[in-house]
Amino acid sequence: MTESRDARSIALGATAGPQSPVMQQVVEAQGLVFTSGHTSLTLGKVGDNLTIEQGKTAAREAMLRLLHSVRESVGTLEDLSSVQLNVCVNSTADFTQHGEVAEGASSLLREVFGEQDLPTRKALGMASLPRGVAVEIDAVFTTVAR
Repeated sequence: MTESRDARSIALGATAGPQSPVMQQVVEAQGLVFTSGHTSLTLGKVGDNLTIEQGKTAAREAMLRLLHSVRESVGTLEDLSSVQLNVCVNSTADFTQHGEVAEGASSLLREVFGEQDLPTRKALGMASLPRGVAVEIDAVFTTVAR
């Protein structure tokens, strides 16, 4: 028997997520699951004091936190399909490899959801992000009938 998405996400480290008294981390509406921005624990600016590899690790951290929030809110990842991923990279003005950094989050999604369930993706560079984090991501999922 194959390992469940929930079990895979926990095994990969999706065991802690952010909390906020002023907003929801996850909202369900009309068969869609929207997430707030989830940040990496890594601080810094890619292209300055962080390498692309460190940026990828930061994107993976943010995705682990996001998956934890979704699993906690919805109860399971089993009946979800990822449809959109947005990755904001705290980077220098001349940095152009945002997609490579975003791959840290995308590859984690593939590990949990499989190759057949790929979302659209946007990867953007930002002059700054909250508290100096390296990466902030948000995502949209849809519920699927099994």
